[in-house]
Parts: sequence; C-alpha cells; structure tokens
Amino acid sequence: MVGGIGTHNSNEDAQVAMTSGQQTDSIEMDHATLGPSVAIYDDRRGAQRHLLMAVAMAAGGVLGLLVGGNDLRTGEAATGVVLVVAGVSLLLYGVTETRATAKRFGTPVRLVVGEGGFEDASIDGPIAWDEVESVGFEKVGRGQPGAVRVQLRAPGEFAGRHALSRQARLMLRINNGGLYLARGARTPATDVLDLMSDRLAGHLRSRKPPAAPAQRIRRRTSRH
Repeated sequence: MVGGIGTHNSNEDAQVAMTSGQQTDSIEMDHATLGPSVAIYDDRRGAQRHLLMAVAMAAGGVLGLLVGGNDLRTGEAATGVVLVVAGVSLLLYGVTETRATAKRFGTPVRLVVGEGGFEDASIDGPIAWDEVESVGFEKVGRGQPGAVRVQLRAPGEFAGRHALSRQARLMLRINNGGLYLARGARTPATDVLDLMSDRLAGHLRSRKPPAAPAQRIRRRTSRH
C-alpha cells in the first residue's frame, strides 16, 4: 500500500541523493501535496533484518496452528487452544509485517513530513494534519523512544479513506487508533518526533482565526 512516497518527484529527488555517494539521513524536498517537506530515508539493512524476522514469526504462527490443531484432535484441549491462539496472533502479525516491510524496498524514502501532513510508505496517500489528534513516543527498553506514535482523530474514517487492509484495520484497533512511524528510518525517532511536532504545531497555529481588533472606547464628556 505504498502511497505518494513512490511518486516520480519524491523518488527522483531521493535517488539523486542516494546515488551521489552522500550518506544522508534525510533531504528537503517540495512535495506536490504536502508542500515543503523533509524526506527521511529508509534503513535498508534494518529492513532486511525485519523482513527475515517477520517471515520467521509467520512461519512460527503456522507451526503453532499445526501443533495446536493436532493437540485439539488428540484431546489436549487446554494446550491446543493456547497454541492455536498464539499461532493466529503470530501469523497475523508476521504476514502484516512481511507485506509492509516488502513494500519498503520499492522506494528509498521511509517517511515524508511536510507542512500539510506526512506520508508513510505503508499507507496509501498522504495523511493530513487534520486527521491527527496528537503525536508522541512509543517507549521501549529503558524508556528509549522506539517509534513515533500518531494518535488519529477518527480511526474508522481513516481506515476507509486510506483503504487499509483487514490486517491493517485490525492492528489499528489493537493500537487504539494509533500509528507507529519512524521504525526503520535512518533519522532517530527523537528527531522525527521533534520535526512532526513542529509541523503539527505550525498547522494548528495557521488554523486559528485571527484575533478580533480591539475596539476603541471613546470617552464621553459631560456638558454643563
């Protein structure tokens, strides 16, 4: 479900930087929909490792379904149910991540953040700031940021507008209407969050109506 990140202009700009021999994490660009933007490159080595992990998890899910199904047939209901549930979860996650990660190889850009919104390689079309409620961190380990969490205003409408797959819709519900971005990006998640927070704040400021001009109060003088 690669969106506009794969368009000609953004891909062309990204390829110029990639082939020039400069190991940059991001590049400024002019996006046709989002306006002045920053294109953040994908970590290809990380993507390859993540793809292998996702495929292994999907295979583990299939194995869990097979073993669990066999336990159910032989009368070991408790163990069988646990293995089947775990197998379904692993298979669903593994297949979803495998599809999303495989599509990352179609463009060198992982994420585009612009004045009008942002665009992620795993979602169809640009996402406007009006669709976003807030941005924050997903913390892992000792509180280290692992990804940028984008809380959506209306997850159901978002899923329909961007034609999310069944697996993606389910993951969106599991994440309580949140998207996790910047995983596998060259730019650290802390820097991506700073950039997205600045752009979101700028958008909110631009949406505020101008303050009404102060009315001048004329003093009334009494005549005797």
